[in-house]
Amino acid sequence: MNKNHGSKKGVLGIVITIAVLVISAIFTFGQKNLWKSAINQTDTKTAAVSSLQSSEAATQPLSVHYIDVDQGDSTLICCGEYHILIDCAKKAYEENVFSYLDMMEVDSLDLVIATHPDADHIGGFADLVGKIKPALYVLPQISPNIKKTQTELTLLNTLKTMKVKTEYAVNEKVYAFGDMRITTYITQSEQSDKNEYSVVAKLEYKNASYLFMGDAGKTVENEFMKAQYPLQADVLKAGHHGSSKSSSAKFVRFVAPRYCVFSCGLDNDYGHPHSEVLQIMKKQKVSCYRTDERGSIIIGTDGARYYFATER
Repeated sequence: MNKNHGSKKGVLGIVITIAVLVISAIFTFGQKNLWKSAINQTDTKTAAVSSLQSSEAATQPLSVHYIDVDQGDSTLICCGEYHILIDCAKKAYEENVFSYLDMMEVDSLDLVIATHPDADHIGGFADLVGKIKPALYVLPQISPNIKKTQTELTLLNTLKTMKVKTEYAVNEKVYAFGDMRITTYITQSEQSDKNEYSVVAKLEYKNASYLFMGDAGKTVENEFMKAQYPLQADVLKAGHHGSSKSSSAKFVRFVAPRYCVFSCGLDNDYGHPHSEVLQIMKKQKVSCYRTDERGSIIIGTDGARYYFATER
């Protein structure tokens, strides 16, 4: 009886050992395949992004790079020796921005503009500033009645610690870099929504023009139209990732863009860009480019015509 019991225990032990070995083999093989798949995907993305560097759009005298940072914003402007960055995505995507700058051989920033303090626009700046110290950092003017977020406080502390030269955005202020000019526009009214404090920037290079709206909404759009600011531009970076809270039909007609870029994440929780905005662009015959569909986008110019390159 004891002998049989011992035999059964021995057989059971062998069965368990074999099962463990089989499961381990399957797991190891599966993990290798997962790692192989991840590496292949990374290599594919790296190759796609690298191809942008040598594209006709990137090699123009002026190139504007709408970096794919999922549901967030980060735009690089290159004009000869000058480099400007508008926003820096969420903290989780700061490395994407830095890698992109590194790929484009950008090791200095002449101007940085933080449009407003939402984490998906400024979250990556605290880390980026530690790697590339900008010559000038432009902050949005936010009402003291709007409480600062922890992301904003961390960034302000980093800027102070790193002794970065900063200034608050000024309405209709012009920053000149060679043949390139950037003019900032900000609301002149008290706002309850921090998005409406977004620093709006217009870029001009010879006969080419670009407009960057941050997350400014219809309230500010109406204010700017009433003030008759010269916001007409060939390329519009849609406000608030293509939300229907921005880009009214009247404002799109006012700007009269030929092209529009939406910076948004694939299958994002907000449904950006909203169908209402897409319909407005379609009605106005505006060609649209989306980072959720195309990845990073470059629109370059020689000052007369535009050149396009996309990651996919």
